[in-house]
Amino acid sequence: MRPPSSSPPSPPPSLWRDTDFRRLWAGQTASQLGEHTTLVVLPLFAVLTLDAGAGPLGALRAVGQAPILLLSLLAGAWVDRWRARTVMVLTDAARAVALGAAAVAGLLGLLGLPALFVVAFTVGALSVLFDVAYQASLVRMVRRDQLVRGNSALEGSRSAAQIGGPALGGALVSLLSAPVAAAAGALFFAVSFVSLRRIRRPESVPGRPESAPERVAPVPERPELVAPVRGRIREGLRFVAGNAWLRAVCLASAAFQLSFAATMTVYLLFLPRELHLTGATVGLALAATGPGALLGSVLAARLPGRLGH
Repeated sequence: MRPPSSSPPSPPPSLWRDTDFRRLWAGQTASQLGEHTTLVVLPLFAVLTLDAGAGPLGALRAVGQAPILLLSLLAGAWVDRWRARTVMVLTDAARAVALGAAAVAGLLGLLGLPALFVVAFTVGALSVLFDVAYQASLVRMVRRDQLVRGNSALEGSRSAAQIGGPALGGALVSLLSAPVAAAAGALFFAVSFVSLRRIRRPESVPGRPESAPERVAPVPERPELVAPVRGRIREGLRFVAGNAWLRAVCLASAAFQLSFAATMTVYLLFLPRELHLTGATVGLALAATGPGALLGSVLAARLPGRLGH
């Protein structure tokens, strides 16, 4: 007797037919554009408008990047206890308000270096929370067999923002003014806020019933989620330190980030002051790193299968 023929499993449905995923992608893309625009606008504001030197500019860059070092571990443990989309919506709203206030103060001539430091740290801290939350939101929204394609779409838009954000920010500073460029960043965050608020699918959070209403509140149901955050951070650090692969990746990433931050700080002084480039040209020069990131994200999915990690 001939065995019954089994049909091959049907491929998962396209994510682009999923309205809620499109809203997540659009919101994340707008947020990344706002973030990468701001990373150029605030230093150019300090250099071109406030005539900041190497010391103040380095301090501004350090203040803006400090939340990555200070808050990443805390954010990873903390976001687990909240709905990721709630965190994303709140951080978008707060970044739009912070940059909008900076734009108004700049137009009135009231924005000095101390206030710029506060804005840079605030936007950096909120961006850390958003970046952790949007990765958790994707895992909670799509099926397991859709994760690779969903993550590829989000990373592709992030790479595109690395190209378009600095170029747009530099062009706005050059053609209009730094306060107007800051207002454009606030607008991107507002667009992301609106898009993410329109997502209707209930978010599954570990330890909370699927039907629980979405509200801005901690998730207290699972014991490990109410454990002290400090203990969860220690557990994560022990896990990374005890794994030779993760330990090597962590050290390599730290060395790269240190070198990249130093190089970018020097660029932001060297390009406008030594080469006398306009803000638009500075933005294009910084955006030149974007195509490399985009190509790297494509190759990273293919080369390990042929060459090994």
